Amino acid sequence: MRLCLALLLLCPAQESGAVSGKVSSTEGAAQKKLREKVSRYAGPGVANHKPADPSPAVVWLEGAAPAKMDAKTLDVRQEGIEFRPRILAVPLGSTVKFPNGDDVFHNVFSYSKAERFDLGKYPKGESKSVEFKTKGLIDVRCEVHDHMRCYIHIFDHPYYAIAGEDGSYRIPNVPPGKYTLVAWKEFFDPVRQEIEVKAGGAQVDFSLSRLLDRPADAVVGAACCDAR
Repeated sequence: MRLCLALLLLCPAQESGAVSGKVSSTEGAAQKKLREKVSRYAGPGVANHKPADPSPAVVWLEGAAPAKMDAKTLDVRQEGIEFRPRILAVPLGSTVKFPNGDDVFHNVFSYSKAERFDLGKYPKGESKSVEFKTKGLIDVRCEVHDHMRCYIHIFDHPYYAIAGEDGSYRIPNVPPGKYTLVAWKEFFDPVRQEIEVKAGGAQVDFSLSRLLDRPADAVVGAACCDAR
């Protein structure tokens, strides 16, 4: 027993660090073409439509060990004939409510592998919800309005972050070790980078530009799921 205590004192646990950096993205012809395809039904013919919310990048450690986390309850509003926010990242087991604030019916659904649901049509003032029990990327749409999109990332570990307006992100309390860091952003192909986290953390910047005409990434989905 004394020997074990001595070893613990001599070899203290390594301190965790933060993984931080910035995700930059440059849109080209491929992104423009995809945006036009997605938004073609959101023109003058859609009454009371307002511009969509920003679509920030999501960054996470791929393959991190599952950890117990408190589930959350969050809202994705339907306002101005768009989902708001457009991008969400939540712990496994969380519940997302979909309140309808528009003067029209909406029908929220997803055919994503991680979670399939169809909430049916409901009017302004009503809200329906989904509890997400499987990790993965959920591509949420509206059956009534083809242009509406929302992407919900479900994680079974706490090592993820949604980038800010300037592309900056920070994932705190990452144990030292080697990881695969993933950056995902709508209209771009996801990018992976091998990193090593030490006690002082790690600084990792991403530059996104590609959008290839190929099937969706089997792990993190596609830039706009089946829109291509």
